[in-house]
Amino acid sequence: MTACFLLTLSFFFFLLNAIIVTTAAEIFTVGDENGWTMQVNYGAWTDKHNFTVGDILEFKYTRTEHNVYEVTKEVYQSCNASDGVLAKYQTGNEQIELKEAKKHWFICEIDGHCLGGMRLAVDVAERQPSTAGTGSSGGAAGEPVAVSGGGGGNSGDSSCGWSNRSYAFGRCCSLFVYLVLVSACIWK
Repeated sequence: MTACFLLTLSFFFFLLNAIIVTTAAEIFTVGDENGWTMQVNYGAWTDKHNFTVGDILEFKYTRTEHNVYEVTKEVYQSCNASDGVLAKYQTGNEQIELKEAKKHWFICEIDGHCLGGMRLAVDVAERQPSTAGTGSSGGAAGEPVAVSGGGGGNSGDSSCGWSNRSYAFGRCCSLFVYLVLVSACIWK
């Protein structure tokens, strides 16, 4: 293979990696450090974030005290979960992927909790590829999906920094490989 071909191929993979990295989904811990519990203003919490298809909502709660039901708009408004329940979650540590661009509604079905404020409406938009980073403007956004932990810290891109842990590491490795191949082509 010629040096020019290797250089072109390595540059292509570097660009491909940059595009994939910057369209990474995020994990949002619902209620931030408070989790899924009473006395949290979930409307104000959602206003701090922009949700897109592929993002994950992480509900952390005491499973003997709360649960998470994904419901219809009608159930969300009435807090009556006798009909219109789309999914039930009861483990205490749910990770729910937002798979569609639409409004999603969640409630705690425990008696009095939904009417007491444990309900969440999330407006999910289509994911737009970007080369400017994956952060959201809320301060306490989650981490990219590839990171097994969740929540805490802004997930903005920091060229070879560790705010995006796995993604930044992957991007730095790609850059390193690209530079090695360029060096090999130049000094061959």
